[in-house]
Amino acid sequence: MLKEVQIDRAMTYEYPPDGTTLPIIDPYDGCTIGCPYCFRLEDENWNKNLIVKLNIAEILCEELTHWNKEEVIYLGSKCDPYMGIERKYQLTRKCLIELSKLSVKCMVTTKAGSKLIYRDIDVIKPMRDRFTLLLGLSNLEQLKRMDPYSIMSNIQTANELHRMGIKVWAFITPILPGITNVDEMINALDKNIPVFLDRIRIGKNNRPSLEKYIGKNYPHLTSTYNDILNNNIDVYFDRIREKWSNDQRVQFVFE
Repeated sequence: MLKEVQIDRAMTYEYPPDGTTLPIIDPYDGCTIGCPYCFRLEDENWNKNLIVKLNIAEILCEELTHWNKEEVIYLGSKCDPYMGIERKYQLTRKCLIELSKLSVKCMVTTKAGSKLIYRDIDVIKPMRDRFTLLLGLSNLEQLKRMDPYSIMSNIQTANELHRMGIKVWAFITPILPGITNVDEMINALDKNIPVFLDRIRIGKNNRPSLEKYIGKNYPHLTSTYNDILNNNIDVYFDRIREKWSNDQRVQFVFE
């Protein structure tokens, strides 16, 4: 169910495994993309409703009054900032405008593949190196169509934005054996775009969602994912790590 709300706080904080503290902005709480490997599925209450934070830009403006402009703010954790409903509400755009006004550094995470980010080029380009797009390439809705254009859609976006002078980092996280062709993806990206890779990291509570997805859409991979999820055996990831670990533009997350 979609719920429109008024909030009194725009920023929250997260504490990833590397020991850092991340300030986060989520214009929405909940996500329509439906990744079965999403770490948010560990929270059984997440995504029961899709929360639209109508006044987030105004609250953010107040909170940024004394913000250290060298501290990076991340946009998108409990939602994908460019999922479909952003077309209607434009809350991501409104937040970016406030960040741009104050020259605050920000990183935006998306794998939506909607091309909606092109709408905001007029806001993003003036931010120059204070803006970074973290573009995910493991969108299963794109990948399962087996359409070469769809599979390469986010890669095309990454390359086009990079040519516009926008800083882009590409994320193949997680690497999904039999589904994500990592070699093909890396080779299709502009050679100056950094690439971040990670194995499947999934908790016991949301493991059934990925197992169900694989069984329905890729039944021939069931034994492969059983080894990954239950026996910690990931032959494909090990091969990718061996091949790409010495490439300077490729980094393995949390390794």
